[in-house]
Amino acid sequence: MSALEELDVAECERLLRRGVFGRIVLVAGGRPEIVPVTYTTHGDAVWVRTSPGSLLDRYADGEPVLLEIDHVDHERGHGWSVVARGHGERVPEGERSDAERRTSGPPRWVRREDEVWIQLRWEELTGRRTGSGWDLAAGLPVDRIGR
Repeated sequence: MSALEELDVAECERLLRRGVFGRIVLVAGGRPEIVPVTYTTHGDAVWVRTSPGSLLDRYADGEPVLLEIDHVDHERGHGWSVVARGHGERVPEGERSDAERRTSGPPRWVRREDEVWIQLRWEELTGRRTGSGWDLAAGLPVDRIGR
């Protein structure tokens, strides 16, 4: 059986930048909520597109939130998990910078005309892994560089 090992911040960031799917955790109406999301990164932030009036739109702005991503290979018995902690911020389309608008958005699950952007500037990145001798980023969908 493998031991759990802490990931350093650089490895957490590398994995975060290469993923597109995770779960945002926030408190809505006094209850913890977990919202599956697709995301992209730009600079030191995670960007999520959501619907007006959604849980993220109503409860993430200015509040503590976290994003958790992971990968597990059950057959080989190894995997990892990364958590980005920070505060959510609703960013109106008119306030997004040119560079932020040029960054490709997260893959869409649902086509909609109106959208709200939530930004999570990470204040802390932590992660753990189990298993050794494998590339943690193998199989992740993208490799973004724009910081």
